[in-house]
Amino acid sequence: MRAITISIGIGVVAAICIVGCPSSRAATLDQRSIAFDDLAPAGLRLEQCWDAIGMDSRERVYIGFTSKRADGREDFAVFRYDPATGERRFLGTFMDVSQAAGNLAPGEEIPKGHTHMVEIGGRMYMASQGFHDLKGPIDTLPRYRGSHLYAYDPARETLEEVSRALPGGVVTEHQGLIALAHAPGSDLLVGLAHPSSDIVLFDTARERVQRIVAGIPWRLGNPLSREIVATKAGRIYTYRGTEEPAQRGEAHHIWAYDLATKAMSETAYTATAGFWNGQTSTRDGATIWLSTVNGELYRLDVASGAFTHLGTFLPSDEVAAGEQVDQLYGITLSADGRRIYGIPRRHHARGSNLYAYEIASGAVTPVGTVEPAVYAGSDVRDSRGDIYVARFGDGGASWEGRARLAILRSRQGQNP
Repeated sequence: MRAITISIGIGVVAAICIVGCPSSRAATLDQRSIAFDDLAPAGLRLEQCWDAIGMDSRERVYIGFTSKRADGREDFAVFRYDPATGERRFLGTFMDVSQAAGNLAPGEEIPKGHTHMVEIGGRMYMASQGFHDLKGPIDTLPRYRGSHLYAYDPARETLEEVSRALPGGVVTEHQGLIALAHAPGSDLLVGLAHPSSDIVLFDTARERVQRIVAGIPWRLGNPLSREIVATKAGRIYTYRGTEEPAQRGEAHHIWAYDLATKAMSETAYTATAGFWNGQTSTRDGATIWLSTVNGELYRLDVASGAFTHLGTFLPSDEVAAGEQVDQLYGITLSADGRRIYGIPRRHHARGSNLYAYEIASGAVTPVGTVEPAVYAGSDVRDSRGDIYVARFGDGGASWEGRARLAILRSRQGQNP
């Protein structure tokens, strides 16, 4: 492949694929990346971002990175990028905000804001977990204080800790919050507790926990998903899967919680190829698509509650040749609603490609080659069709460093 790289400003690069792209259409994809290292506090190293991205009603993009402080402690740094003006802003770190609120315990670290950043009532909500992951035994949970909840208020230009006034100063004791969603038509913020998979209903108007619903029963080797699905039909869906590609054949039941009846039950539907790790929806909320970490795509019809398995997020010729998806960390619906975009990490092939699932035909088609990296984040797209995802690492041996906000745009009027 031959590419032209054009520098267009501090931390901004456009990579235009010229020859040898996986797409038959040459020069169809632009990629830009926005860096924030120069805005970070001295000594803070930005390393990773796992779905911690969101967009407000003014189409400003919020993104956070797991970071290493100068003293070796891990923290989480939050930034904002305004595509209209190019303005980049550092909003604060979780540890510093909690410290200022008098709600950081001695020795406490907050390495992860794993959640999507959700706008409710004009504020952007995000939550934390005090550990990187927990796929093994859960006997270490008492070491961890619990989850913090934060909100950025654009009107006051402040990042605040909402959980400081809660009992114990946390939303969930000894657990993290790994996913957030907004229950449509309400003030409810819906959280997924890690590792229990308990559903946390937080009333943002009253700033209190309304209810904690017992989740899918935990068992060793069956970690919870990285997505929680809240629908306009008043149902909340959760799922437990696996993560290792070698376990892609395992299938598990999807569960649903009904906000009206307050009943949590196992549905008749199952999913496979790892836990949920991406979601995107039509703007009216009638249809939601979910992807699994090992690259399977599902459609949820919100009115009926029916899930349909759509297949693997790879072109059919690659699947026939034995290619598989090891990790897929996000999907986004196109502006015209005709296709779904994702950047899977493939098992055999090197490099990173943007693919499109064509909704009408069910075919997966290549769009273009993107810079080798790990890409994460779902459903952040502006009215121009630009897709925003986090990128970090080198797409190979390294899963840390070079943390950026990536922007993807079609060059032939077929914006993602």
